[in-house]
Amino acid sequence: MRAAVASLILLLAACVQAPAASALPPVETTPAPATVRADAAVEDARSATAQHAAPAIAAVRDAVQAVVPPPAAGEARLVSPAAAAHIVRWEVTSAAHYARRLQWPIWPGGASGVTWGIGYDGGHQGARTIAQDWAAHPDVARLAATAGITGTAARAALPRFRDIVVPFGEAEQVFVEVSLPVYHRTTVRAYGEGVLALPADARGALVGNTYNRGGSMVGDRNREKRAIRDTCIPLGDLACLALQLRSQCRLWRGTNLEAGLCGRRESEAQLVEGAR
Repeated sequence: MRAAVASLILLLAACVQAPAASALPPVETTPAPATVRADAAVEDARSATAQHAAPAIAAVRDAVQAVVPPPAAGEARLVSPAAAAHIVRWEVTSAAHYARRLQWPIWPGGASGVTWGIGYDGGHQGARTIAQDWAAHPDVARLAATAGITGTAARAALPRFRDIVVPFGEAEQVFVEVSLPVYHRTTVRAYGEGVLALPADARGALVGNTYNRGGSMVGDRNREKRAIRDTCIPLGDLACLALQLRSQCRLWRGTNLEAGLCGRRESEAQLVEGAR
């Protein structure tokens, strides 16, 4: 059973008071520029098939969730406060911006699903997982109904969920207690146990990179990540790590994502360089 669960996990790793309806902001299909979190080229390529594959993937996630123990009480602290703040800043900019623009679900585009909180993508989760993660939310059943809906299907479905309000405090709690431990585990699986020997802020920068780009090591688009895994981490070389994070910017040169995603990579590199 454990071997089967491990295989499934590795497969997946390759992955206020509500206003009146008339007062809601218009349906938002893209986040603010500073909160861009997906590689648009990859997302666009996936979007055509995402809505067909996502329900099966979500079902597998639920099966894994049923047998994998929940995060330990102190596991969220494995990600340094500075690294956690880095992710929050790039995902939602600030609590004030979140309250103005992002406390209602959005569709970030591409292969994404209906997304709320601090980058929580319901389309790529199972209904059971959403129900567990957001158990305290009064509209948890409706949030769980977004499971497996991705791509253009999520764009079409978004208006059904736009009246749901997720206050920043609740979004932050789920981020700290649920999302950070999951992405810390994904980072360790992707880069190996050696990542645990890095200084906390450097390890946290990699968690932030995984939060944004996933844990896949396949193909030319992930060559810098393989260099981090195979060269920088075994040597404990932080300068090498920072260089490879900055080098990822090649993926978005000349696109409308260059400023946001290259800025995010620069922020990760600086977090590594300041690590002690």
